[in-house]
Amino acid sequence: MQGEDGTETDGPGRFERRWSLTFGGEVITRVAWSPDGEVLAVPTQSGVVRLVGLDGQVTKETKVSPKALWTSAWSADGRRLAVAGRDNTVHVLDVRSGTEALTLSGHTDDVHAVGWGTDDAWLFSASYDGTLRTWNARTGQMQRTIAAHEGRIEDAYWSGDDGLVHTGGRDGRVRSWNPDSGAMAAEITAHQGFVIRVLGSPTAASLFTAASDGTVRVWDRRDLRLLHTIQGFSGVPHDLSLSDDGKLLAVQDDATNLWVYRADTFELLELLTDVADHHHWYGSSRFHPSLPYLASTGEADRAIGLRSYDSALVEELTTESASSRYANCRVAVLGNTGVGKTALSRALCGKEFQATESTHGTQVSLMDRHIGLDQQGTVVREVFLWDFAGQSVYRLMQQSEATDIAIALLVLDNRNAVDPLSEIREWETLLRLGTPPGAAGPKRVVVVARTDRGSVGLQSLADDWEREVESHVGTLETSAREGVNIGELRELILGAIDWSEVPTLTSNSQFQQLRAFILQQTSTGRIMEQTRTLFREFCRACTRNGVPEPALTEFRALLSNLDAEGLVHRLRFGDLVLLKPTLVGSYASMLVIAAQRVPEGDGTLSEDEVLAGRVPLLDKDRVADRRHEEDIVHAAVQELLNSGAVVRDAAHGLLRFPSAVRRTHDELAWERLAGRTGFRARALADHVHASLIAGLEYSGLFDECALWSHVARFRRASGSASWVRVRPNAGGMVQVDVRHDAAATTTERGLFEELCRSQLSRVAVGGAVDSVQTVVCPSCTTGIGPEQVRRRRERGFDWITCGVCDTRIDFTQKPVSPERTPEVRAIETSASRTRTQMLRSADVALKEKRRLYDVFVSYSHADQDAAARLSQRLREHGIRPWLDLWETSPGTPWIVAIQDQLETMPCAAVLIGPSGVGPWQRDEVWYVLQEFLGRRCPVIPVLLAGAAQPEVPVLLRNMQWVDFNRELPDPMHLLLWGITGVHPDERSA
Repeated sequence: MQGEDGTETDGPGRFERRWSLTFGGEVITRVAWSPDGEVLAVPTQSGVVRLVGLDGQVTKETKVSPKALWTSAWSADGRRLAVAGRDNTVHVLDVRSGTEALTLSGHTDDVHAVGWGTDDAWLFSASYDGTLRTWNARTGQMQRTIAAHEGRIEDAYWSGDDGLVHTGGRDGRVRSWNPDSGAMAAEITAHQGFVIRVLGSPTAASLFTAASDGTVRVWDRRDLRLLHTIQGFSGVPHDLSLSDDGKLLAVQDDATNLWVYRADTFELLELLTDVADHHHWYGSSRFHPSLPYLASTGEADRAIGLRSYDSALVEELTTESASSRYANCRVAVLGNTGVGKTALSRALCGKEFQATESTHGTQVSLMDRHIGLDQQGTVVREVFLWDFAGQSVYRLMQQSEATDIAIALLVLDNRNAVDPLSEIREWETLLRLGTPPGAAGPKRVVVVARTDRGSVGLQSLADDWEREVESHVGTLETSAREGVNIGELRELILGAIDWSEVPTLTSNSQFQQLRAFILQQTSTGRIMEQTRTLFREFCRACTRNGVPEPALTEFRALLSNLDAEGLVHRLRFGDLVLLKPTLVGSYASMLVIAAQRVPEGDGTLSEDEVLAGRVPLLDKDRVADRRHEEDIVHAAVQELLNSGAVVRDAAHGLLRFPSAVRRTHDELAWERLAGRTGFRARALADHVHASLIAGLEYSGLFDECALWSHVARFRRASGSASWVRVRPNAGGMVQVDVRHDAAATTTERGLFEELCRSQLSRVAVGGAVDSVQTVVCPSCTTGIGPEQVRRRRERGFDWITCGVCDTRIDFTQKPVSPERTPEVRAIETSASRTRTQMLRSADVALKEKRRLYDVFVSYSHADQDAAARLSQRLREHGIRPWLDLWETSPGTPWIVAIQDQLETMPCAAVLIGPSGVGPWQRDEVWYVLQEFLGRRCPVIPVLLAGAAQPEVPVLLRNMQWVDFNRELPDPMHLLLWGITGVHPDERSA
């Protein structure tokens, strides 16, 4: 629409487009304003950077690299411009001359972030190679290399206030680094997906992050404490910008939209829509450093435009945005089975007492909901009780749930008069594992329940018991049956919640409607549904309520937000949505229990038997609908594989549960093994055991793994073997002992021990692991005490004489280094890749056994070989295509073969090669359009290499194409994105 002065406007006078530029179809990446605001630097995928004035005129154009430029940053004096990209290099340009003043080489992968430090004296760069590097801005010499993330780094931001560089990576973490020392100052798991942008406020101690999980989050920069979450975007938020006064926040997503919020209340002020989708996370938006202007990319990031806005915009009240704020407080009810947690939870929620059996899985219930007031205005405050299953077997799956807890009720067993605290030590470990480094963690309330049954009371606890429970705020004796102290406990919980510490969440009206819709469906007992069915029903509900219907892509984005909130769980097959997400963990734990009950005691289950539902599961809490149960079991197997709790033996069709093995190992045989290396850490024994087995198996160093109860033997191709044993220790600690047979070389032993320590540190509280070296006589196996060894070493001796058989005992073995050696890092990196390949292969195998498909593939007979190659590549990414070559017997029409699969086929891909659309394929294309578009399922047109866009039906012509004739954006990534609705990097994160 046109403004009075002829400029194009986006809305009723709030934003006006002043100009828009394109550069021959070049994709624009991260733009940057010069400090004085006179010039906008515009880098592109062609390797060219252009300088554009406020009037929209290009003032300078420089070819920097033959490869794509991803990012740009100005020096504070505006004289130099740093750009970086796909050539793994940072180029520092002299702006006046346009020449390259410095070339900073050293990264081994794409550089995605660059910036300037104090007084322009140094620069920093962050790369897909996982490193953060600093450089001397005068000489170009590399000053420091920091291994900042295990995987790719997407962004980095330097804060002059605290002198730290904050990095965001594909591991979902945000880390803060001292650039001078290379030390990590703070760390947080910030998102479920990977972090795309990191941005600091110019006026407050706040840090903003955008991620592939569909959320923008706000953190206190000083301690990385979560303050607020914004969700409800139509796509993935991939760029952030703050106005110079810190009052406006612009969020650009990859689904045509630019969202403008107040940066203090996070109230949505304006939603701007561009004319085409952003193809990838390349584009950007930038507020002007002093004037009310906003520059942003559009038209699939092939245009850059400038908008002006009313500087008083931030003061407006925009009731039409209908955005609401929520604060969701999670209270965990923790305790072993049979201590009365479920009855206690019912009582706290105001329900009548009801005798209950032990529950399986996590039960979630609303305890309190009220309207509160904070500095930003009104906020809906909700308190949910999470009743964790008490059986120890569930601990394997509960670690992922034990996060973001505000209050933890530690419920003691009133029948344990000997050591009541032993009942909660494992829960205390679970809470510490779920607490980010440096954070205080949830407040603890110790509860002695079922006091109507007598026995243990608070007086039975040891005098120093509070030392074992961190952040203790209260202790109560209760009885749900008689209502004793239930009101007092409820008041204690509500009073202990510091709402200023509970993150708030902003959502738009559509998200609020969907949230209410899903909660209503769940309350009726509905368990699972296909996305398109939920979409149709939600659209009808929107019509009844007078709310605009979302597009299917917007609906999927809203579901993604609900998934991040934990209200639903999107399954990776069948386009299914689980409305009771805790069922996956329940069934995963039931499968572990089934493996424990195998008569042979080897902890294995047949994969076919599991998927076919022929494994005996606990009758309680099972889903009545058999088809739904098959889907949930399928999802549970995937969850177990992802967590490392199960190792898949594809050759024998078995699922191996290390923690479920019950056969015992010969203790005498163990004592005859060589080596006395051990490690101690605060951790969960079953989790440690499963993680060690999975990590060592995927290392590729061993030909065989034999399992006993908490003991494993790993045999090498050379015939030598090393052993590991995991056992609980006093005070919530876990002991890991390592042994070797006589054939193992010194090098093999040292590497095995380093790998065990490294893997243990990944699952230990705070990553802290202590070495335990036990000296034993090689002749009579008599142990030598650590005090004797210490005193001998103080006197310069590295040996001692056995007091039983007089054998000389050497103790020259050095403790295992706490640092990961380059060899260990390389092995673990390779193991991670192997594990990813295995998971993808398992995804396809599980779908094959259940006859599930992800995409229907249409192609011309002339392109048969190309279609088969592309379909094979899809399988390598965990996607199962329906290709008639593989699925249809000779002489069978494809339309007959596919009929039974149509209802569960979520999308179709139409492949077009150099010969164009074949005569038989034309009928197929029409059928695909009618069937799939009629069910509102995606149809993806794909141009194979060497093909030109042909004449096709209008509906197909107007869709977004995947073009394998172009290098960027990666066509395979786009195809995976179209099939799954999830960016492929998010799927692998």
